[in-house]
Amino acid sequence: MADDPVVALDRVSVRYDTPSGSVQGLEDVTLNVRPATSTSVMGRSGSGKSTLVSVLSLLRRPTAGRVLIGNRDAGALSDPALSRLRGSAVGTVFQSFHLDPGFTAETNVLLPWYFSGAVPRRRARARAAQLLEALGIPELAHRHPSQMSGGQRQRVAIARALFAAPPLLIADEPTGNLDEDTASAVADALYSLPESLGTAVVVVTHDPDIARRADRCITLARGRITADGHPAAQVRC
Repeated sequence: MADDPVVALDRVSVRYDTPSGSVQGLEDVTLNVRPATSTSVMGRSGSGKSTLVSVLSLLRRPTAGRVLIGNRDAGALSDPALSRLRGSAVGTVFQSFHLDPGFTAETNVLLPWYFSGAVPRRRARARAAQLLEALGIPELAHRHPSQMSGGQRQRVAIARALFAAPPLLIADEPTGNLDEDTASAVADALYSLPESLGTAVVVVTHDPDIARRADRCITLARGRITADGHPAAQVRC
């Protein structure tokens, strides 16, 4: 159904070993992310944000609980099947842009196509142009990263993450390296995606101003969700 969650965590816990002992990254976390919505995630360092991102991105299997992507139980999939699902269902953007400096913006956006070749090149280039237009940077198509500002590079990275039309985009501290005005412009681009493309967006941030702009804000502490609701109702967001 159209309103089913794009991703659902059902009592998910993650425990992992470190040189100093066992660490509880997440504990009994239940979370649904609906289509075409925006969610911000806040919490102090060590609160479990990075672990949550790795689980939502299908990069880490939980120690306990279930991760459902479009009602598919990710835990029941083999590693190759999980990798294929990750490539189609989740786009990720990080604080560092990870653009290839030798490629233009268009080619950087097309990188997922070079690995899959799922559609003809003409259609792939049209998709790249559509995404650059949607993010307000069509004029950058033939520029290299060295010819762009930090905010422009981040928007190219967002376009690349959206190339395969994933229903979920996860942005992990996407404005951490940007000045205030540029961060606001990148947030504009991210928070426009639920309406313009129907993409569900999860933004992990330390910036309360960025967090407040989401439809919903989640606060983590010690691996648990301690607040979940409209940002206006939360003092910490």
